[in-house]
Amino acid sequence: MLFPSFTFILGFLPVTFLGYFLLGKFSRTAARIFLLIASGIFYSWFNPSYFFILSGSIAANYFLASILWKYHKKAVFIAGLIFNVAQLGYFKYCDFFISNINYALNLSIPFKNILLPLGISFFTFQQISFLHAVYTGELKSHYSFLTYALFVSFFPQLIAGPIVLPDEMMVQFDHPDNLKINTSNCAKGLFIFALGLAKKILLADFLAEIADTGFAAAQVNFITAWTTALAYTFQIYFDFSGYCDMAIGIGLLFNIRLPENFRAPYLAENIADFWRKWHITLGRFLMNYVYIPLGGSKKSHFKTCCNLMLTFLVSGLWHGASWLFVIWGAMHGAASVIHRVWSKIFKMRLPSLPAKLLTFFFVVSAWVLFRAENLAQARKIYKGMFAPDSWGNLTFSRNWLWLLAGALIIIFATPATGRID
Repeated sequence: MLFPSFTFILGFLPVTFLGYFLLGKFSRTAARIFLLIASGIFYSWFNPSYFFILSGSIAANYFLASILWKYHKKAVFIAGLIFNVAQLGYFKYCDFFISNINYALNLSIPFKNILLPLGISFFTFQQISFLHAVYTGELKSHYSFLTYALFVSFFPQLIAGPIVLPDEMMVQFDHPDNLKINTSNCAKGLFIFALGLAKKILLADFLAEIADTGFAAAQVNFITAWTTALAYTFQIYFDFSGYCDMAIGIGLLFNIRLPENFRAPYLAENIADFWRKWHITLGRFLMNYVYIPLGGSKKSHFKTCCNLMLTFLVSGLWHGASWLFVIWGAMHGAASVIHRVWSKIFKMRLPSLPAKLLTFFFVVSAWVLFRAENLAQARKIYKGMFAPDSWGNLTFSRNWLWLLAGALIIIFATPATGRID
């Protein structure tokens, strides 16, 4: 089920909202079970088999967490980590690995054509964070299975985030006022939901048409290539941040505050600043559970740079089972290493405006690999951008007007997007 659909807006959302709070007047448990069932229906709307995959994952992780609460054994935490990574690897990367093995060894192992569950990358990371919090003692309370299941499956953030940490959400479900309608939260939630919906429908979907046309074209000139790259740059921002805004808004309707996930990322002054503002909850997860365990920045500059590169390679592969995503991650890793060397070793800093333009130029260029279906398609766009055969028509077309409008909105309107207070 999609947020920007009549089925969701006029059917699922009002029924779930009214059912949750009406049942909450009589039984807290009944209301929470109702919300859990509603989340299951939302998740399995297009394919009922998704429900069994999600349910099995939740049950297995809670079982492991129960053992960790009692014994705090490192072996149990490692078993949970292996289980979650293996689950993600099987469903998301099995055919990717098979294709690479076939290519490297000249084999013909048949593909599994495994069904990829929606949002598995997001709910897997959330469950890893939960096991880690239990193992380290950060999560003091022994939460019930029902609270845990809601933490993982709460429908606004289930499919595309934000990636929520246990202590951010679980305590909110157990709060005494959670089952009371809060008119202030509802007003804020509806406003943020409407803003995200507008981003998605009015901007992202239109810009997607421009980007899709450019990537599908047989040849592109300088103007077309840059129009395509910029269109996708704005599209992915409005699409993803719009979805997160809608998730944050819906969460507020149920008195659940989801974390901010975007903070005007295209105004970043360097690549590190960009990743503090783009997909904030993913960056936080990778920092806490990949970069720091690798050693973070506690050792030599060389080791720190290696840790940065490995973290971004993981980020690239997490986004999709394709070498293009890995290369995209490597580009951001290399940019982060260069930034660290530039700022920490040489202790040099560009003025604000050139720094913002350089960062934006790099991000736009890297998005080409993220969007392209193959290297040939990416090469075509890059050739048009940086080594054009022709400059094309320099007239100020309607597409450029839309791109300019998108840029102006990003610069002047989005710094507060997704902020609740």
